Amino acid sequence: MSQYSVVCGGATHSGGAEDEEVIELDVQGPSKNVNLRIEDLNKALLSNIPDVLLDLLEVAAYVYCADQRISRGSDKLTDHGRKWRRSLHFTIPLRQPDLWDSDAVSTALRDTLGFLSDDAYSFDFVKATKPLAERSLYFPNLVDGTFVPDDIALFSGGVDSFAGAVEDVIGNGKKMVLVGHHSATKVFSVQKELIDGLQKMGAGRNIFYVSVNVTNTGAKVTEYTQRTRSFLFASLALVVARMFGKDEFTFYENGVVGLNIPIAKDVLGARATRTTHPKVVQGFEAIFSALLDREVSVKTPYQWLTKREVTEKIRQYNCGHLLSKTSSCTRPKTWTKHRRHCGACSQCIDRRFGVLAAGMGELDPADGYELDLLLGDRSLERDIRMAVAYVKFSQTFSSLTKVGFISEHPQITSALRFLPGLSADEARDKIYDLYRRHAQDVLDVIRGGLQAHADELVRGELPAGSLLSMCFSRGHIDIPPPSGYDQKVKDFMDGLGKPVCEFAVDADAGRILFKGGFFLEGTNFKLVQALLDNHRIGKKAAAEIAYVAPSALADALSIDEQSLRQQIARLKKAVNETLPAALGIVLEFIENKQREGYRLNPELREVSKGDL
Repeated sequence: MSQYSVVCGGATHSGGAEDEEVIELDVQGPSKNVNLRIEDLNKALLSNIPDVLLDLLEVAAYVYCADQRISRGSDKLTDHGRKWRRSLHFTIPLRQPDLWDSDAVSTALRDTLGFLSDDAYSFDFVKATKPLAERSLYFPNLVDGTFVPDDIALFSGGVDSFAGAVEDVIGNGKKMVLVGHHSATKVFSVQKELIDGLQKMGAGRNIFYVSVNVTNTGAKVTEYTQRTRSFLFASLALVVARMFGKDEFTFYENGVVGLNIPIAKDVLGARATRTTHPKVVQGFEAIFSALLDREVSVKTPYQWLTKREVTEKIRQYNCGHLLSKTSSCTRPKTWTKHRRHCGACSQCIDRRFGVLAAGMGELDPADGYELDLLLGDRSLERDIRMAVAYVKFSQTFSSLTKVGFISEHPQITSALRFLPGLSADEARDKIYDLYRRHAQDVLDVIRGGLQAHADELVRGELPAGSLLSMCFSRGHIDIPPPSGYDQKVKDFMDGLGKPVCEFAVDADAGRILFKGGFFLEGTNFKLVQALLDNHRIGKKAAAEIAYVAPSALADALSIDEQSLRQQIARLKKAVNETLPAALGIVLEFIENKQREGYRLNPELREVSKGDL
C-alpha cells in the first residue's frame, strides 16, 4: 500500500515514513491549487454559514482533490492490484479542530471514506496558525432576492438527477434548490441547458440553481475513479441546505448504481464509486449529524428503481424532448458539439440500456454516442470488456435464485443492515427483485436488437466485435480474456481482497499482538481482555457477538464510565494510527452500540501466536 501525506492550508508537515510521498494543497493565498466556488446564492444567505460548515467545505475539497492527484496505478490489472488501495494521511488546519477530533466525527469520517474509496484514511485536524479564507472567497456572484424551497437536491445533469428534478418540480410542484457540481465547462453547459429547458416549460419560479466548481488547479489529474466525489457532493448539498434552513437533502440515483455490485471482478471500470450505497448514506448522516449536533437526513427516493424505471419518469412528465440534452458520460474531454457520450464507459452503457429498455431510443438518438451500444465495433479490448461484462452479469443473474444471489454476490451483505425498516431477509428480497428487473431490462434490449437486426446478423453484415454479433454467434456471451489473464486476475484479486485483521493473545507478557510487530499492552491489553470472552463465545457458536454493558465493563476494569470512554478513545487512536498504514486495514476496533455497550469488532480474527 502506497503511503501519502496530504498537507493542507499551509500546515506544517510533521514527517512520516521514508517512502511517504508529500502532497500540498491550499484553497487560498499564493500557493492556492484548489479551486472552490459556489455561485449565484442569495446575499442574505451568506450569514447563515457557521464556521463548522466552512471547515466541512475545505475538508471535502481537500479529500476530493487529493483523490484525483494520487493514482491507483495504470490500467493494468497488476498495477491496480498493487496500487489500488492507498494510505492517505491529511493534516488540515480548521476553525474548529476540536469538533472534528471528537470520536463521533472522526470515526464516522474515517470509516465512511474508507468504505467509499477502499483506502486507509487518517487525519490530524489542527488549529489554523494563519487567517483562513473568509466566507466571501467561496461565494462569488451573490444575487438579490429570496427563495423558500421545499427541498434541496444534487443535480449532475445526468438521467437520474434530471428525472428527479422533473418529477419533483413538474410532477409534484415543489420548489427545489438544485445543486450542480461541475469540474468542466462542458458539464456546466449541460446543467444550464437542462435548467433553461425546465424554465421554458413554466417551472422557472420553482427552481433555484446553484453552480459549484471544485477543481485542482496547476496540477494534472492522474486518477479518474474519483470514488470520494460523493462525499464532496453530499458536503456541498448540506452546506446549501443549511443556508436555506434545511436539515435534509436528496440524491437522485437508481438503486442498481447505488448498491453497485461489481459486474465483473476484474473489469476495473466496474469498480465505480458507491455514491448512494446504504452504508455510505448512513455514514454521511452520522458525520453531518455529529458535526451539527442535530439530525441530518439524506434521502434516496430512487433506491428501489432500475435505470429504466427512472428514465420513464422523464417521459411521464412530458419532458422527453430534453432527454437527449442530459449527459451521463464520464469522459467530457471526448465530447464534441453533437456527441456527449463516448458509448464505452460504464455510465454510457448503463444509460443506453436504460433508455432503450424504456422504449425511448427515438428521444436519445444513437448518433449522440461515439460508439453505438448494440451495433458499434468493440474489437478494442478497452471497449469490449466493460460492455460484455455488463451483458454477462445480466445473463448470469437471470438464472440465480434468492439463495444463490447472496452466494454469488456476497458484497451485497454490506448493505443489508443499513436499510431502515427492513429485516435482513426483507432487504435481501428487495435487492434481489431490483436486480432481477434490471437483468430483465438488459436482456429485453438484447433480444429486441437481435430481432430488429436479424437479417444483417444472418448475412454477417454487422461488425464481429459488436454486442449483437457476439450474442448472436455465442448465445451466452463471455468476457474475452487478455493476454496473461489468469495470473493477472489472481494477482489483482489478491491485492484487492479485503485484508483481515488477525491478532493473538500473549497472556504471559500481557500483550495483544498483531502482524508487523505492533502490540497493545497495559490498560489497552486489559480492555481487550475484558471483551474477549463474548468475542470468543460468539465466534465459536457462529452467532452474534454480545455487547458488554458500559457499567459492567467499567466495573471489570475498576474504573468509572467516563474513564472507560477515555480509555476506549485512546485505544482506538493507537490502533488507527498504526493498522491502516502498516497493514492496509481500516476498521472500528471496538464497536459501540447505544444502550447496549461495547464489543470487539466481529471482523477481528483471533489466531495463535505461531499462526500470526
